[in-house]
Amino acid sequence: MLGRTRPTSNRHSDRSIPAVADGRIDAGITRGEQPGRGVRRFLLRRVRIGVQLAEHHPLAEHPEIEIADAAAYPLRLPDRAANPVIHDQLSALFRDTRPHLRFHTPAVSFDMSQRDLRDGVTLAPAGEPAVTAQPAGLTWRPLRGAPSLTIHLVLPREQSPLHRRIRAVAKTLAHELHWLPD
Repeated sequence: MLGRTRPTSNRHSDRSIPAVADGRIDAGITRGEQPGRGVRRFLLRRVRIGVQLAEHHPLAEHPEIEIADAAAYPLRLPDRAANPVIHDQLSALFRDTRPHLRFHTPAVSFDMSQRDLRDGVTLAPAGEPAVTAQPAGLTWRPLRGAPSLTIHLVLPREQSPLHRRIRAVAKTLAHELHWLPD
C-alpha cells in the first residue's frame, strides 16, 4: 500500500478502501472483490485457486482436484479475523459440498512446521503463487472449476497525476510479470 500513513497488514486490508477514498493514503492493493465507495479498482492479477497438500497425500496423484474431493478432508484456513476477505472467498468454495467441510484453524496464523499438512491430515486452500514458495514435502494442485482470486489496485475516483502514474506503473508491472494478458 502506498500512502501518507503507515501500511496496514493483510488483516486490515479492508481498511485501505476507505483510506484511499478519503485521501489518507494514495493507493491500496486489495485481494478479492471488496465493496467500496469513492474508489476505482483496477485488476492487477487473477490467481488460480488450489490446495497445498502433502506430496504423499492420495489427492496429490491428480493434476487437478475436484472441489468435493478436497472438501472430504479438513481444510486448513487462517482464522477469519486474520484475513476476512480471503477466508470468506475460500470457505465459500466449499459451502455447498457434501459432506460438509471441516475447518482446521491453527492456533497461530503462521505455522512454519505445517505439520498437519505434511502429515496429510489437512489440505490448505491457496492461490497458485504458493507453488513458488513450496516448503519441502508439500505440493500444490489446482481445484477444478474454482473461480480465481483477484488482486486489485485501488485508487480514488478523482485521480491526480500521481494516481495516473501509480496506475501506469502497476499496469506495466502486471504485464511484465505476466499477471494480465496483453
